[in-house]
Amino acid sequence: MRELEKYRKDPHYKRYVQQVERILQSFDKEVNEWADFISFLGKLLKAFQAYPQFPVIPRKLLVTKRLAQSLNPGLPPGVHQKALEVYDYIFKSIGSEQLAEDLPIYSQGLFPFFQYAAMSVKPQLIGLYEQHMFPLKEKLRPVMKAFIIALLPGLEEEGSEFFDKVLSLLDYLSGIVEKSYFLQSMWLVLITCPALRTPALSYLSRRMPKISSKEDVAVVLGDDVGIMVRAFSATLGDKQVLVQRAILELLVVNFPLKVNNFGDIMQQDDLILLMKSATSVVLRKDMSLNRRLYAWLLGPDEHIEQQIEHFHVFAKSAVVSALKSTFFMDVDDLIGAQRPYKILISLMDKWEIGQPIVQELFIDVLWSLKKHVDKSEFGMDLLQTANMFMEMIEPYLIWMKLYGLLDKFLSKDGLDTAVLDLVDFVLNSFKLHEEEIEQIHLPLFLTALLCKLQSFANDSKFTTFISQVETALKLALDIFQKIPNSVFNYHAQKSTTEKRNSTIKPESQPENHTIKADSSNEEISTTSQVDFDFFSGMDPIKYISNFYFYGSENIPNKEFSGIRGRLLAEELLKAIQGFLNCIITQNILPKSDDKKGATQRSFVVVMDRACGLLRAVSMKLYHIERDVKEYKAVGSKLFTGEWVNSLLKCCYMVEHFDIIDSALSTLLDLIIGRQLISHRLLDSKQQIRDIVDTLWRFLGPHYNVLHLRSSQLIWKLKDVSHANYVEAVISEYLIQKDTSIRLANFEQFGIFWMLSAEFYDTDTAFSQQMFLVLDSLRDENPSTRRAGETWMRWNRNNKSYLRILQPIVKILCDSKIIRKNTELQIDDATFDVIHYEKPFNQAQVDYVFETLSTMCRVGGKAFLNAIHISPVKAELVNSCTWLFRGNENSSSTMTYSELFIKTALLYIESEVLDTSSSMNILNQQIHLHAAEFLLHLVEVSEFVSNEIVYLVHEAVLRKLLYCISAKHLDLQAKLLPLLRSTIINSPLTKKLTTEQHYSDSPTSYHGSNAKEVTSDSRHFRGLAFLIAKVFTMALSKLSNRPLLQEWMDLIETSIPYFRQSFNSVLMPLIQCICEQLRHWKTETQHRYALILNKSEFISPISSQAIIDDHAMSDWDIITLFNGFEEIVKDCLNKHTTDDGDITPHGSKSHDMPLGLAGYVAGVFAAESNETPVSEQQKPRDYILYTVFPNIVAIILDIWAVFKDASSSNRPIKAGICPFDISLADTEARVKNRIKILLEVLYKKSHAELVEAFIELWYIENPDITAAVSEVISKEFDSTAIEVLKVIPGSSIPKVINTLLINARGRSLGVQTPKVKKLGSKASKLTDTMILRFIEAYCDSLRELEPLTKVWPQCISYVKDHFAQATTYKYLFPNILRFMHGLADKLCSTEYFDDKKVRKDMQDVYQRVLDYCILISGRSFDQGLWLRRSTPLPEGEDENGEGADENESVKSRITVPMQEEKKTPYKSKEEVLIDQTNQYLATIVIPNIRRLLADQDKVVAILTNLMYYVVAPSLKNRTNVGINPLVLDLLCETSRITFAYRVWRKEAWDVFIDNRFFYMAPTAAKKWRIIMQTIMTQEKERFAEVLTRITTAPSNALFVNKEQESLNRAFNLRRLSFILYCGKVDQYLSQIPNIHEKLVELFKLGFTELVHAEIYLCLRILMCRVSNQRLSSFWPVILTELLRLCGSYLSKETPSKESSKEATDVANMFLAACKFLDMLFVLQTNSFQPYEWMFISNTINVVRHSLEYSPYALLDKLSDHIFGHEDLTKLQLNNLSSKQFISGAHTISHEGKKRPMLTLHSITNIKQLEPFLRNISLCVYHSTYTLAKPDIPYIESLLESDLLEYSGGLEAGNQDVDSDAS
Repeated sequence: MRELEKYRKDPHYKRYVQQVERILQSFDKEVNEWADFISFLGKLLKAFQAYPQFPVIPRKLLVTKRLAQSLNPGLPPGVHQKALEVYDYIFKSIGSEQLAEDLPIYSQGLFPFFQYAAMSVKPQLIGLYEQHMFPLKEKLRPVMKAFIIALLPGLEEEGSEFFDKVLSLLDYLSGIVEKSYFLQSMWLVLITCPALRTPALSYLSRRMPKISSKEDVAVVLGDDVGIMVRAFSATLGDKQVLVQRAILELLVVNFPLKVNNFGDIMQQDDLILLMKSATSVVLRKDMSLNRRLYAWLLGPDEHIEQQIEHFHVFAKSAVVSALKSTFFMDVDDLIGAQRPYKILISLMDKWEIGQPIVQELFIDVLWSLKKHVDKSEFGMDLLQTANMFMEMIEPYLIWMKLYGLLDKFLSKDGLDTAVLDLVDFVLNSFKLHEEEIEQIHLPLFLTALLCKLQSFANDSKFTTFISQVETALKLALDIFQKIPNSVFNYHAQKSTTEKRNSTIKPESQPENHTIKADSSNEEISTTSQVDFDFFSGMDPIKYISNFYFYGSENIPNKEFSGIRGRLLAEELLKAIQGFLNCIITQNILPKSDDKKGATQRSFVVVMDRACGLLRAVSMKLYHIERDVKEYKAVGSKLFTGEWVNSLLKCCYMVEHFDIIDSALSTLLDLIIGRQLISHRLLDSKQQIRDIVDTLWRFLGPHYNVLHLRSSQLIWKLKDVSHANYVEAVISEYLIQKDTSIRLANFEQFGIFWMLSAEFYDTDTAFSQQMFLVLDSLRDENPSTRRAGETWMRWNRNNKSYLRILQPIVKILCDSKIIRKNTELQIDDATFDVIHYEKPFNQAQVDYVFETLSTMCRVGGKAFLNAIHISPVKAELVNSCTWLFRGNENSSSTMTYSELFIKTALLYIESEVLDTSSSMNILNQQIHLHAAEFLLHLVEVSEFVSNEIVYLVHEAVLRKLLYCISAKHLDLQAKLLPLLRSTIINSPLTKKLTTEQHYSDSPTSYHGSNAKEVTSDSRHFRGLAFLIAKVFTMALSKLSNRPLLQEWMDLIETSIPYFRQSFNSVLMPLIQCICEQLRHWKTETQHRYALILNKSEFISPISSQAIIDDHAMSDWDIITLFNGFEEIVKDCLNKHTTDDGDITPHGSKSHDMPLGLAGYVAGVFAAESNETPVSEQQKPRDYILYTVFPNIVAIILDIWAVFKDASSSNRPIKAGICPFDISLADTEARVKNRIKILLEVLYKKSHAELVEAFIELWYIENPDITAAVSEVISKEFDSTAIEVLKVIPGSSIPKVINTLLINARGRSLGVQTPKVKKLGSKASKLTDTMILRFIEAYCDSLRELEPLTKVWPQCISYVKDHFAQATTYKYLFPNILRFMHGLADKLCSTEYFDDKKVRKDMQDVYQRVLDYCILISGRSFDQGLWLRRSTPLPEGEDENGEGADENESVKSRITVPMQEEKKTPYKSKEEVLIDQTNQYLATIVIPNIRRLLADQDKVVAILTNLMYYVVAPSLKNRTNVGINPLVLDLLCETSRITFAYRVWRKEAWDVFIDNRFFYMAPTAAKKWRIIMQTIMTQEKERFAEVLTRITTAPSNALFVNKEQESLNRAFNLRRLSFILYCGKVDQYLSQIPNIHEKLVELFKLGFTELVHAEIYLCLRILMCRVSNQRLSSFWPVILTELLRLCGSYLSKETPSKESSKEATDVANMFLAACKFLDMLFVLQTNSFQPYEWMFISNTINVVRHSLEYSPYALLDKLSDHIFGHEDLTKLQLNNLSSKQFISGAHTISHEGKKRPMLTLHSITNIKQLEPFLRNISLCVYHSTYTLAKPDIPYIESLLESDLLEYSGGLEAGNQDVDSDAS
């Protein structure tokens, strides 16, 4: 520096500098061709030579830049020679010391030049190296890698003129530093410079010594062998075969595996890494590579035995470990997963290598394959490759390995299920149909598995591993199913007896020897005698072990015959029988406290699968033996013993049904089906009784799902028992003395009888029991009679049974019978009850009533007429004053009929105070007989008066209400017919039912009877509330469930008589039935969930706590549906009218809301609080618009219950599953009844029913609204659509036509009165919602033919809206969805081949699309045009004033419309427009060419779209960017190439706007597509962008320099964005122009914003242009980088520049560092010679060599700016994340290299300290780990830097999201 200061004062030096500067400035003006270069270089050399006294080069950065440009490969050799002359003079002038200091400056042109130099120039270049650079010696250590890169191109051609010279130069370099350092630099070259691997290997093959000891490694390779291993690994993965061949040759010659103490030379991990790369070369399928690989692995010896030994000793372990790690490597694609299989398959071509590897790896390969299949998306594709691998392996090896797994299966810790899962995976994944596998290996494996299970069954830990045993048995079943029948039919040439008695001669046996089991250390010693044929009595495990491990390793001994034929069946049966006996005797039969925590339910699946195996093997045995005697002999041998008795005990000593089912089914199959066990086993009546007792219990009410299977088992048991023991036992059940037990048995026999009729012929069977039940009809016990009647009713034998009583008035009117009135509280109800004060002769009274009833039955009308006209004597009447209590108008005379009726009512109402006394029983008898007698009296209306009918009616209702609350079922059964008679015989109902026409009001009767009818109706309706209450309590009380059918019969027959009482009677009934249906659904769902979740059936004790005693049965729901159907049918016949306001105490008829689930619950609840059904809303309306949606909701819920139960995951049973049988039976029965109901409703009112389904569909799918943009998901709940499709009588065209009619009625307003009422009064749906449903409905259809039938109607519907398009424009977006969906489905069908049909579709579709475009562009008209939910009816204004029904409409709007109503009108319009735009962008435009076909039509549509929608949005965009939906439209439009002219201008105007880059990354991805289309269609646009980039100042008068700088930066960024959007090498022709522009921009000052943009542009160029195409850029780039770094290194004190200038310069330096950062990650070949200039890229970075000052500029900057740091602390393994920039990733991420810098901007250069200090170490680390660049992440960083310029162009500091990619 002092000399330089001295020179600067010298005037000669000033002239020297001025002359050099003048010459350098002439370069840009005068140098245009190669001759100008020579002239320029000559002038420059003369200038230097003119001042030899100054050993300084002025403007050396610019000088070296021009010299490097003069060495451009495109210039002739003369220019190169002249440039080298200048270099030579400069080096001589400055001397070695200065050259060493300036080597980074001068090497930039020289190092990469050798490979391009002409033959005449190379000697001059070599001489330059020798004369000036080699003398630097030790100072060349930091540049060693770059120097090697510079010289290696001279070794590319062996025998060339300079080959030996370059070889000697490299030897000289090697001698300058230690040998190990030189080779380590060579390893780095192999890793980072793929293009130089060939010459590098050429050098190594000549100079690398053979590694044979640890000493060789220390001398040659130094202390880090890992870098060499990674260099070899990277080279082995090279794309060129010659490179791979050379590296393998190097390994064979210089790196043999046969080395003493190889572990001291190389760590095992390094050897595995090397082996992984070496074995991969076989994928090239090149024999030259394979031969060298085999030679390296097998050694130099030519004898096979020595080769095999060499491989086993030195290579096998590493190769196996390498391949194993490859198999278990996490991969993301199929190719990566297939790679290890292909390697292994190729290695198997060399059996010396492949076979040992497969031996070791086979099981690991299976584990890896199973993991991929289970977890990867490409698992099934990988199986195809794995099948190829399996086909190359001998079956013997496969099954030997699988057999070896059984030892792991039975480990000391229990059972390993994973092993079984692997075997199961093999069985189900590969083709195992080879004869050897089916005939030999499968039988042996199955035998071994079952034998091991049998032995394990005795283990004390057995109960701990139940689930594993289940898996093992499932596997055994699978294997058994794969064994063909021929295996069991096999007959050996030598009989078993002969084989057993034969002796094996010692001399015929092989010598004693020890065979090692594969992949284990266990040895199996064979005896001197080995049995090759299996015979009965042998140990199967020992035989199988000998089979797999006897003889030479892995070669099956063909003398073994295997286990086949009857011997196989016998061994399997022995194992299964022994297993069953163990688990039954030790685990199932003992009590709970003896089973160590195990329960019976734990063995359900085990028993099922074990018994299934037993039955399956027995069936094979049945088909094997053809001789009857021999078959019986086998049965007596194999099917006797303790296991049979154990299985028999399971049939009656176990509580769990599944176990009983498995055991009994197996025994019955063996007795009846296979005849292997004698019938005498079940000849004992006691045994039959025990079994039947057990099965009979499961016919109880708690086991609905087991009834069917229990009945089947009883029938099978009957077939076994020849002595009719089963019938005898059941008969005893039916004559039990205990009433409750007998009644329960009656009910159970009823269930058994009912279920038996469906499967068996019951004409002769169980006839005795049937007569016993029939006898119960005459039994004295009323409960027994009721049970008998119920049994008859269940069997469809519905008849009325008459009773007659003979009245004895004196007995009935005995004054000794004293009563009193008391209040009784039952639950929440209070009753006024008459009680007896003291006992009396109840038996006599009961006898009287019974006698009277008999007389009525026998006497008939004559007797009734007699008592009707015969009065009672006066004195007798006077003695009965208690009959007239509270009745002042009573007469003292009455007929016998009146007396009997009032007396019977009194006795019916009388109760015993103490219900536990003996009086209560007889009192119940009196009630029953009195009710029966009373029925006879009133059922014939001509013998009773109106007053008597009303009296009986009211009394019976009160008594029924009491009986329901008190749970008196017997009396209810008798009172129901009586109630029916009073209803039928009512004068009012008789008159109503005889009318021919029905009016809407009960006051419309005329004539003389009007007054009478009005009086009667008032009297009768006064009890309507009581009737409704009785009916609803009867149906809803769980305790009343046994009489549900009787009550429903009463209701069904009484419906015609309640037509005038809709509000007070029918409506509550409907509500009650719906509630009960929901209750059944909930109860059934709970029961199924309980069964499925526990995977077991409920025990008798637990079931009582979970399910109510009166739980609803499957038949109850049928009954409820029957009643509902009858009521609704009658209401829809227009006969039913409302009963006005006649309701007691002002009660409201809607106190019991129907209550839908979800949103509709609130809707119906709101309706239920209204007043009774008014004149405006008829009963029919209520049924259609309230009941229909409710019943449909219930039906869908019930349907869903069965769907959920059927689709649930449960253990797979080998036998019959009772739950599945019951579920299928119940599901079929209930669904069939539902279909019948829906068919009736559909016929009555199909439109309203379909709309009810639509409402429920919206409730099922709350996320699906009427939004036009949403695409209906394939995962939506389709239960409503599924049920709608199965309605009998409906069809797809009918349903769609109905929906179109309803939608038309709502939208167009030209409708019939009926449709108008539907649309304005009761509908919850809008036209848009109906259209949405049609879309989903059509989308669910698989057949397209029905759609073709409705297409004309659909087109007509759409056309109807064109005439009033302005009025109903809100509907067009939904019409577009509807029409597009249909057209898209049908456009590929033959129906659209008709040109007329297709043209009509296209015209209509185009018109609809035009309307939607107008809507999106707000061009239909101005203002808030969006409609109300429905058009206003006539007479109503917008405020709802008009008809009162408007409030009802508002309350019925569904949730989507409620939300829409809350939205402001303006936002509603915007939402609809956004939805329309989204649908256009995502659905319409991508498919428009397929639908319209005609390009002109497409262009017309897109032109409108641009004019009305896209262009206005682009012009009116804000700083936040363009509307994403509009950008989607533009992006999709740009994909249509022939429509380019439609949108190009608007898009380009946006691009050249400075606001363009203010966008989100998602928008940038769309603009990439748009800009790529523009640049492809109009290539001249690129030149236009380049023209905009200029350094000349503006000519305007008033110029803002900051704005000018900003515009320049934006213009360059546009160029960068275009390059970023393009493909690789797309703009090669523009590279010179780009280079010229960047050179001009580099001339601007550092404070210019464009400098940061230059480096961003260069980063993009590095990713978009091939590396070799950018050679002309490097001199300029390097010079600018050196200049920039030099500016910071030259600063001794802090800069005095302003803070803004400092920030701008810091950000420019950040941009340069990010450019370098990306270069370090990409490590391109062209950059490798220059990398050392910026970072330390040799082994010094790890060793922290401090004896030399750092050459690397970034290291110098780090020390200069931030101070010196102790490098010894920067170890590679302790580099913490805290040393990196906040928010940045490490340079290596998940095996990928990533840039460290992700900041947008900085305010001070000190923020780069972590980067500058650690970059060298991080780059070396990524090189060492062979990490590849993370290209997607780099692309995301480039995109982030192009966008959101808050950091680069404006103030701010925002970090990029590190996970942007």
